[in-house]
Amino acid sequence: MGLRFPHQIYGKCFFITSTFKEWRKLGEIGGFYEALADSLIFYSNKYDTQIIGYVFMPSHVHFILIIDGAVLSNFMRDFKKFIGQKAASDLGLGKGGIWMPRYDRVEIHSEDILLTKLNYIHFNPVKDRLVGKPEDWLWSSAGEYILDRKGVIPIFRDWK
Repeated sequence: MGLRFPHQIYGKCFFITSTFKEWRKLGEIGGFYEALADSLIFYSNKYDTQIIGYVFMPSHVHFILIIDGAVLSNFMRDFKKFIGQKAASDLGLGKGGIWMPRYDRVEIHSEDILLTKLNYIHFNPVKDRLVGKPEDWLWSSAGEYILDRKGVIPIFRDWK
């Protein structure tokens, strides 16, 4: 079986989007964002990645990672599998999966594209009227970039 994006095995920085099945608003369930954060931190350490930015939305997640493109699919498989199992057992969401089958990834080749994607994810909660300012959304790296306030997930800011 071939890779869906074979050219990206050589990539190093990716903008990732993954959506919950049927656009369910799982983020509204108590403890769900905490489980996402724990899993992202764990698998980031396991796969030796750096998280440049992230946002958890009620129906989807976005993050920007520096990761060896050859192991990106393994990272995503493990991250999504863990959250699916945790949601089924600890949060009572039942079996059957919580994610859409695929995830989207865009390889980032320049600082301009990186900044565009970072601004996009930080303004996502404002666009969806969850908060008035990006830094007010707890489940985002915006507070760290805008206010220099440590967020829920350690981020790598030395990418410049």
